[in-house]
Amino acid sequence: MGYRSSLIIAILAVLTMLGLGSGPADARNRKGEKLLTEGRAAEVKKDYDTALEKYEAALSEDPGDAAYQLSVNRVRFQAAQMHINLGQKKRAAGNLADALEEFVKAYAIDPASSMADQEIRRTRAMIEREKKKDPNAKSDGGPEAEAGMTPVQLAKRQSEDRFDSYGGIPELQPISNAKITLKMNNQPPKVLYETVGKLAGINVIMDPEYNQTGASKNYSVEFNGSTLEEALDYLNLMTKSFWKALSANTIFVTLDNTQKRRDHDEMIMKVFYLNNIGTAQELQEIVTALRTVTDIQKLFTYTAQSAIIVRAEADRVALAEKLIADLDKPKSEIVVDVLVLEVSRSRTRDLAAAIAQKGITSPITYTGGGATSSGTGTGTDPGTGTGTGTGSGASAGGAIPLGRVPHLSIKDYAITLPGGLIQAVLSDSNTRVLQSPQIRAADGFKSSLKIGDRVPIASGSFQPGIGGVGINPLVNTQFTFQDVGVNVDITPHVQGENEIAMHVELDISTVRDRIELGGISQPIIGQRKASVDMRVREGEINILGGLMQTQSSKNVSGIPGLAAIPVLRRLFTSEKYETSENSLLVVLVPHIVRRPEFTEMNLKGIAVGNATNVKLNYGPRKTPATPPASQAPATAPGANPPASPAPQPAPAVPAAPGAPVPVTPGPGEARATFVPSSSEGLQGGAVTVSLRVENAKDLFAGNVKLRFDPKILRVNDIAAGGLLSSDGQQVVPTKNIQNDTGEAALALNRLPGGQGISGSGNLATITFQLIGKGSSTVSVSQLTLHNSDTDTIRVSLPEMTITVK
Repeated sequence: MGYRSSLIIAILAVLTMLGLGSGPADARNRKGEKLLTEGRAAEVKKDYDTALEKYEAALSEDPGDAAYQLSVNRVRFQAAQMHINLGQKKRAAGNLADALEEFVKAYAIDPASSMADQEIRRTRAMIEREKKKDPNAKSDGGPEAEAGMTPVQLAKRQSEDRFDSYGGIPELQPISNAKITLKMNNQPPKVLYETVGKLAGINVIMDPEYNQTGASKNYSVEFNGSTLEEALDYLNLMTKSFWKALSANTIFVTLDNTQKRRDHDEMIMKVFYLNNIGTAQELQEIVTALRTVTDIQKLFTYTAQSAIIVRAEADRVALAEKLIADLDKPKSEIVVDVLVLEVSRSRTRDLAAAIAQKGITSPITYTGGGATSSGTGTGTDPGTGTGTGTGSGASAGGAIPLGRVPHLSIKDYAITLPGGLIQAVLSDSNTRVLQSPQIRAADGFKSSLKIGDRVPIASGSFQPGIGGVGINPLVNTQFTFQDVGVNVDITPHVQGENEIAMHVELDISTVRDRIELGGISQPIIGQRKASVDMRVREGEINILGGLMQTQSSKNVSGIPGLAAIPVLRRLFTSEKYETSENSLLVVLVPHIVRRPEFTEMNLKGIAVGNATNVKLNYGPRKTPATPPASQAPATAPGANPPASPAPQPAPAVPAAPGAPVPVTPGPGEARATFVPSSSEGLQGGAVTVSLRVENAKDLFAGNVKLRFDPKILRVNDIAAGGLLSSDGQQVVPTKNIQNDTGEAALALNRLPGGQGISGSGNLATITFQLIGKGSSTVSVSQLTLHNSDTDTIRVSLPEMTITVK
């Protein structure tokens, strides 16, 4: 009894010690799990700072817990990244001090973050830059906008501003566009050029070498209603000189020779982006055509962007631009309806009501019933029959001794009676197959359509040359797969408006049966294949191939002789009739879904100069709709050069193209207008229109939707204007052009985190291609403007008219 009491006391003591030892650990684990749960809830809410605090508290309770360590490491990165993102937004808004504070927090949370360290150094450099800046100096986008730019962004913006300031070839813009009517006799070239220049209101600078070598001869000219360019070209031809524009109101005249052309011809660089190039070969073919026709040597391609870089004289580049516009056309496309009709009918009839319908083939066998064998006992001879005592049997093979031949009787033979059959079976099956796939193909490109299955066919086998443990002794069979079904390959060429030339390869195959070859079931594939070249009209039904097959068979079996008796033959014969009919028809119906877009401008021939120099001639400038001032012809005396022509009244200077039309918006209201309010042009040309917004306040985003007549106009491009990006902030445009329905849309959004734009300017710029004659109204069906608080800015919906002649 005492031993048991001692044992119980010892067990209780051990349990008490274990309970006391594990109590604090369990309490700590329960506290850590609670902190872990709270941290996960904060992480779901994206409150990474609170989540990190909870996870670190849980880790301090149990530093060896792997789950706590993983949670801390994961959220530490997310919390640091959150502060980096906040800092970048504040820096973009111009709050450099607050941005630096966020970056410092991110680095304190995750010292291993190289991005946080980089942003700290970059922001400190920006703060130092702002301290050194003149407080009175203001950038184009405002000091706040420039303050929020990183050094890379600032350098990029300066480069873009510099790119915008690059000028093109000077374009001559005379004060007067009136026709020149002038007659001068026996005057030197310098006087002729200066007289024409004064009539048009432009300055003339003569090459000193030309004054020394080319002014020794006098000329007489007469102009009746000529434009300024035509008059200058006439003088070029007569005096063997050439002119170039130095500015909008100044020209330079020099000798026309190779050296002077090389010294004074202006070179321009331009990049052309092609939109309808499918392969690198097409791009190279266009480049070859440009080099051959324009004789441009500085011409390179950039295949990744389907771009062509050109550097040459202005007229050569303009000629190259014309060629690219004529060659870079969307390819025609067609859709071909392929109809495969197959009808199969099979009819089978079996009739039999006869005795021995397949003839009599019963042999007469010898049974040996009357034969006896010597010996006693029970036994069995090699033949047939058993017996006891006197046995009966026959020798093997039905052979009998010759001595028994006289004792043979009818009882020793047996015959099998022919069987009878009554059969009447009729089988009639009809099968109809109709397949009507469609295939779409672009002009000059091969398109393939495969409808069916891929059937495996054994193509070879091999067996290892050695055997042993671990080596498979079986034969390994190799298989290839063949397409079975309807396979169509079409290469179309759209010729003209309604005709299509096609190369068609049609393969219709089916698995008709299977046979065993070498223990492998192999398919028997029936194939109908056609390869043709044809030229058809759109929508024309073309029968590519047809096949009709009829097969009949009759099988009769019975007893010879008896099968020929007219009436009784039915009792001794059976008949089987089989009839099968197969019909196959393949029909192709092509439809043109995109036609070649050849306009009158593409088919028009233009003058390009002579074999030595490329020169393009342009139409006269449009004159403003004001009554022309009366002007008398200036006539110089025949012997003496005129001191100067009589002063002409200078007409009003026309407004520059694209200048905003003055509007008077209501006080405090935004207003949208088209600039110009109306336009006209020749078919095949282009018109550029700006959508201008006046009196905008805190404009942050805008959505524009246009409607126009697709038979007259076509939108080549719709791009963002300069209003939303006037402070240097980046604008994200999204455009959707649907010329088939006469609609175009443009969505403009500034990057989040900044303020809107206040003022007036162009919201969008639209370039129209004039494709048909007539008048089209261009209307804004939807114009939604938002400020930085996403509130809607009310604005009127403008419209304009474009006339195509």
